[in-house]
Amino acid sequence: MSRGDDGRATEVEPTMVPLVSIIIPALNEEGNIPRLERELLAVVEHLPYRFEFIIVDNASTDRTGELAKSICERDRRWKYLRFSRNFEVEMSITAGYRFASGDAMIVLSSDLQEPPEVIPRFLEVWQQGYDVVYGVRTVRPGDPRWRNALIRCAYRVIAWSADVSIPTDTGDFRLITRQVRDALEMCGEYNRYLRGLIAWLGFRQTGIVYERQPRIAGQSKAPLRHLVLFGFNAIASFSLKPLRIFTLTGFVLLILAGFASVVYAGRAITGMPPPGITTIIVLLLFAIGLNSLGIGVLGEYLGRTYAEAKRRPLYVVQDSMNLETEGVESRPSASAL
Repeated sequence: MSRGDDGRATEVEPTMVPLVSIIIPALNEEGNIPRLERELLAVVEHLPYRFEFIIVDNASTDRTGELAKSICERDRRWKYLRFSRNFEVEMSITAGYRFASGDAMIVLSSDLQEPPEVIPRFLEVWQQGYDVVYGVRTVRPGDPRWRNALIRCAYRVIAWSADVSIPTDTGDFRLITRQVRDALEMCGEYNRYLRGLIAWLGFRQTGIVYERQPRIAGQSKAPLRHLVLFGFNAIASFSLKPLRIFTLTGFVLLILAGFASVVYAGRAITGMPPPGITTIIVLLLFAIGLNSLGIGVLGEYLGRTYAEAKRRPLYVVQDSMNLETEGVESRPSASAL
């Protein structure tokens, strides 16, 4: 309802009310799905927007899909999408964006460590004219201190190495507009670091500080090995600095080798040759280790090029509910090929 110039209440056309899509990646979250529905609806029901909720199931092996479908049966605003296997969270978010119909789209983790209570603040800042509103974490409760310190360090290494400005201490909990989503669809890479891609797109962006909540049910899906690989992917996606560092290191080593050759030759001429075997072994091991590391970094970039050349689908949809998936490509948009 709204009021006209004469002060009388008038009906607002439903299509005039902005639609907000809440995208919810999920993997084995049966302990959180009922709570997710309850707490999320309690926050958004009284907001002046229309909502749709898209649960993207990354091939859960528990009752996540069953519980999500039961919600979809009761409330058609809820939609469900299941992958044929675990394609990782980046592809869950990519699929959620692709199937979303909203004027604005918000990614919310199904474990509720990102509190739904922040959603009204996202929407308020969006109405101020921002195209991207990302959440900035203040604390990570429930994780060991060493893990928190490692993650904070990784964020800063990623930001330092990137060729674009990527905000630190941010996750996937953010709002983007449909215009940003459409621009994101034009990005054709398969090795995706969405936080970096959205930063690379530009548009008007800002952050909101919030306190991350501890996980109540289920287990974390991000072991240390996953976080390390995630960091490698982020750096390789937006920076050539690792390759340039090895190029610079090679030049420095060549200069040092030339200087050492002169020193060694001078001592040999004066009859005081340096002790050989220890020096040779140390230098040899250093050179082998450096070469191996450099080849590994180069291989990481070559491997990514090989993966991009195969042009496989980003994900495969096995099942859906309340969503029209026929004719929707699971590949980068044609304009990006």
